[in-house]
Amino acid sequence: MAKLKKGEPAQAAEAKIAQTGGVPSYFVSYSTGERQVELFVECLEKVFGKYFEMHRTPSVLKVGESQHDEILELIGKCAFGVVCLDGLRPNVVFEYGAMRGAKVPVLVFKESSASVDIGHFFDGVVDLALKAPRIDLDKHFSDTKDRFYATWSRYEIEKTLKTIWEAYDKSCAGSSSYVKIPEPKL
Repeated sequence: MAKLKKGEPAQAAEAKIAQTGGVPSYFVSYSTGERQVELFVECLEKVFGKYFEMHRTPSVLKVGESQHDEILELIGKCAFGVVCLDGLRPNVVFEYGAMRGAKVPVLVFKESSASVDIGHFFDGVVDLALKAPRIDLDKHFSDTKDRFYATWSRYEIEKTLKTIWEAYDKSCAGSSSYVKIPEPKL
């Protein structure tokens, strides 16, 4: 993996990556049950794709194998983590905790209309007459409410790109893996 200097300009980072063949990575934690998250992931790639390799929870669980160790290994090697709280599923909360425990800078996002994905807890129920509550960090993620998080919108892509870029700069600028990247444009 290429070692990048703190605050290294994007052009220098690109040259170093080309020389060494190594690209730093970031880990994305999200709920697969939230359709809008794929749009958010595309926005992450637009912002970080030239400078970082994205890793996420392995999409296919192999028979007899656990994702646990692989996830922790990926998190331990990443330059920073991204947590999308949409759905607020237990795996996302676990992966957030693993990132904090690994002392990896974490960018936390929540879509403006995100709700708790209670449907996953009642899989197979024909007519679940419960309305999914909107995610309220004061109630649902209170231990982190005093930490920085950003709201994104599936209806405002350009604003979402800027929000991601600003969150990265705010959360990662002091870390040794920080790479100064240009503001993304559509």
